[in-house]
Amino acid sequence: MKDATKGDGVRFSAESSTAYSEWALQHGGEISVMLLSWFDRSARNLPWRSVRDPYRVLLSELMLQQTQVATVIPYYKRFLLQWPTLLDLAGADDQAVLKAWEGLGYYSRARNLLAAVRAVVEQHDGVIPCGEKDLLQLKGIGEYTAGAIRSIAFGLPAAAVDGNVVRVFSRLTATTWQPADLAHRRQVRTLVEKVIPPDRPGDFNEALMDLGATICLPQNPVCADCPVRSSCRAFETASVARFPDKKPAREKPVEQRTCLMITKGGLVHVNRRPDHGLLAGLYEFDWHDGALPLLSAGWPAVRTELGQLRHVFTHKIWLVDGLRIDLMVNPDTNWPDHFDDPGRWVGPDELKTLPFPKVLIQWRDDLVVALSSV
Repeated sequence: MKDATKGDGVRFSAESSTAYSEWALQHGGEISVMLLSWFDRSARNLPWRSVRDPYRVLLSELMLQQTQVATVIPYYKRFLLQWPTLLDLAGADDQAVLKAWEGLGYYSRARNLLAAVRAVVEQHDGVIPCGEKDLLQLKGIGEYTAGAIRSIAFGLPAAAVDGNVVRVFSRLTATTWQPADLAHRRQVRTLVEKVIPPDRPGDFNEALMDLGATICLPQNPVCADCPVRSSCRAFETASVARFPDKKPAREKPVEQRTCLMITKGGLVHVNRRPDHGLLAGLYEFDWHDGALPLLSAGWPAVRTELGQLRHVFTHKIWLVDGLRIDLMVNPDTNWPDHFDDPGRWVGPDELKTLPFPKVLIQWRDDLVVALSSV
């Protein structure tokens, strides 16, 4: 493994425990004191911090994966109102959970959340475990989330290292770690474990989260307000912009798609996606290629173009053209005999209860209004 080099000569690598210990002895204590003092004054007022309940920590951490705090807060509050305990959520209807998650994105997290709480009920008598090995066996929980749960909910000295924490320690040590590199994250984890205070591990991890989210930003960090700048090697050497190491972003492929909202009377045709794969279990309208048998039926129709929407996934981009097709037939008219319909017709009241992917929500909501007036 290639070593990463610190500005003052210390070299960090997975095998270099001496270097971690040396740096921790030199800087760890003062960083911990300064960071926690700042956190006591400036901690963000977040709803999941009011009660150190493992269920609430689990819920918030899964929601926060790849999603900003401001976006998560209203979803978190609504979830707790609907399912205030782990047992409540474990017994929830899958579609109701997906509906409550609608618009938050990355829907696999909702399915992982359900799988995780149900596994806790089945395998741990409804009590979230505190051991890392047990936590890592739950769906959706990786090393970072396990560390957050163990430190925040159980007060254990466990590191919670995500991309933000890698960035903070990359600058503190002037080391060219890459946030997306798993080996680098584990090197940072080793370092954090050397400096995390055993009496306040949860606060320390949350302080690092706040520091990375509000001050030690990827672009234009607010170094003048940083509580640990006196121990930051990158700040000392005026090289903050060099850290962390920036891996060139891979260009995402673009898919052009056409979404058809096919209506007859006060009904619209919808399909449920498979239980596995992209947007699993969500509802959608028809896509152009799948609706060709219908369009060849020859029924009279009024077509309305709805413009184009852009949606960015982690691995690709959709450019979706919207087309509403109002069939001028009786609502009781059936598809042609040769058309095997995998979907169904729904009215506006049912339509608004179905979980849809974020890219289609606005068209769905507009259609609910339109169909309600038919």
